[in-house]
Amino acid sequence: MIFTNLEKKNTKLKINYNFGKKTWFGTGGNSSIFIKVNTLGKLIFVLRFLPKRIPIFVLGAGSNIIIRDGGYKGIVLKLGKDFSQIKVNKGSSRILVGSAVKDAELAKFCQNNNIGGLEFLKGIPGTIGGNIKMNAGCYGNEISDFFISCRVIDRNSKIKRLTKDDLRFSYRKTSIHKNLTIIDAEFRYIFRENSLIKKKLDKISVLRKNTQPFAIRTGGSTFRNPNKKQTAWRLIDSIGYRGKKLGGAKVSQKHSNFLINENNASSLDIELLGEDIKQKIKNKYDVNLEWEIERIGCFKKI
Repeated sequence: MIFTNLEKKNTKLKINYNFGKKTWFGTGGNSSIFIKVNTLGKLIFVLRFLPKRIPIFVLGAGSNIIIRDGGYKGIVLKLGKDFSQIKVNKGSSRILVGSAVKDAELAKFCQNNNIGGLEFLKGIPGTIGGNIKMNAGCYGNEISDFFISCRVIDRNSKIKRLTKDDLRFSYRKTSIHKNLTIIDAEFRYIFRENSLIKKKLDKISVLRKNTQPFAIRTGGSTFRNPNKKQTAWRLIDSIGYRGKKLGGAKVSQKHSNFLINENNASSLDIELLGEDIKQKIKNKYDVNLEWEIERIGCFKKI
């Protein structure tokens, strides 16, 4: 009955959706239901109809995530057209960005519109919604540096605005509740000449290609840096794990804080390799590495 009502609303709905293959790793099982909504009105409708006991995961770019091989027993929600808009208020030097906007798209938009400060997003493979939830960052900046506020919607379809203080940003973390879906966010920016923005974007592109695995199945940075003095990749190198393999998974030769799906890896291969790294570093240095990659779903029954 619930899903019949959703279909009547012309909501894109798929049963037993091939969720894992939509991620950057390309591994993992299916989700029970996939729903794509293109407007805020339809999102409100969907949240109003769905029983609260059914978990929801909002799918962004599919980076920084492992879907376990047993799949996700819940609903995958994809935000479409109306959540991919960008609007500029030049009078107040603010930019409003939909949560489904991809980082690379926003970086290009900023170049074309003399919007400086957000160039670092070129180096992050995600969407704005995901960036905010994890306070994503690279090359000396993070999303909280320019964040003003965001609109969110809860499972009861209630919309509210959260400020920087509400989110309590910290290194690769925020306090935002998992049941809140980000609609859009407002950022401050500075005017910058197009040529200077392009120079920064080109520099970031070169850095990424030279230091990170490129055009290969990976999930981005695997672990958070333990502190300002210790980096995850140096710790991994120190235990001799650069190039280490487990099943079809491998520690990247190019950057040891990246795991890659080299040879038809399972999600279990990737996660076990990560857990092996964590244990070795714990044993050697008494340091607890934290996953930066989100892992959801259930393990496959044997």
